[in-house]
Amino acid sequence: MKNRLIKNARLSLSTISHNDLYNFSLKHTMSLYPLDIVYTFIPKNACSTLRYSVAIANEFLSNISDINWIHQNNETFIPTQRETICAKYTFVVLRCPFTRVASCFFDQIVGGDFDFKDASGDKLNVSFNDFLSVIKSQNRIDRNEHWRNQSDFLHYEKYDDYFSLESFNEAIQSLGKRGFIIYDTRTVLNHDLSSMNRVEGDFSKIKEIEIKKMREEGTMPSYKSMFTQSEIELVNDIYEDDIDLYKTQFGEKNLLF
Repeated sequence: MKNRLIKNARLSLSTISHNDLYNFSLKHTMSLYPLDIVYTFIPKNACSTLRYSVAIANEFLSNISDINWIHQNNETFIPTQRETICAKYTFVVLRCPFTRVASCFFDQIVGGDFDFKDASGDKLNVSFNDFLSVIKSQNRIDRNEHWRNQSDFLHYEKYDDYFSLESFNEAIQSLGKRGFIIYDTRTVLNHDLSSMNRVEGDFSKIKEIEIKKMREEGTMPSYKSMFTQSEIELVNDIYEDDIDLYKTQFGEKNLLF
C-alpha cells in the first residue's frame, strides 16, 4: 500500500473532529467509488468540471441538465478515513496563482454576486488592486474559498499526480487511461470566457463596474493586463506558498509572472 500521510492531521493535538485545517481539506476531497480514486478539488481549478465528472462516475448523475446538483452536494462524496488511506490513486489540479486570483475577480466580483462593503454596509466598487489589498488584509483562514490559498486544500502530504490547469488536456488524457472520463462543464455554467475579445492595457485600477460593462459588450481584459508591479508583488506576498508549490511541481514555464 502506498504511503498516504495526511497533511493536517498531526498539526493539532485536538480530536480530529475539532481540527479545522484537517476538516477543511477533507470536505474538499472526493472519492470515486468504482475506481478507488481520491481527488481533492480546489475552487477555480476546473473543479465544477471535475466534481460533475465524479458524480457521473459514481452514478449519481447522468445528464448535463443536472449540473447544478453539484453545488449543493460538495460533501456527498467525502471519503471515509479508510478510503482516504487505502485509495489506489490520488490527484489534485493546481493553477497558476496569478491567473487564479484574476479569474476569481472576473468570476466572483465582476460577474458574480460577491460584494465587498464599507463600514456603513454599502457596496464598494472595487478594482483588482483593491481586491488584492482586501485579500492581503484578511486572515488566511477567513478568506473566501475561491481565493483562499491552494495549499490549504491539500489533504495529503503527497499526491500520486499533480496536474496543472494550464496543461489540463494532459490531465484529461491521463485520467481517461485510468477510466475516469472528464465532462467539460464550462460553457454550461457560463465559466468559459474564451469567446470574449481579450484586450491588453493596464486594467489593474479600473473599477469592477467598468469591467462589467466591457463584459456585457463581449470584451474582457487579458489576465496579464490586470497586473502592474504592484499587483505582482501583492500576489507574491499573499500566495508565496502556492507559487512555491506550483514551481516545485511544474517549474516556472506556465506561471504568468
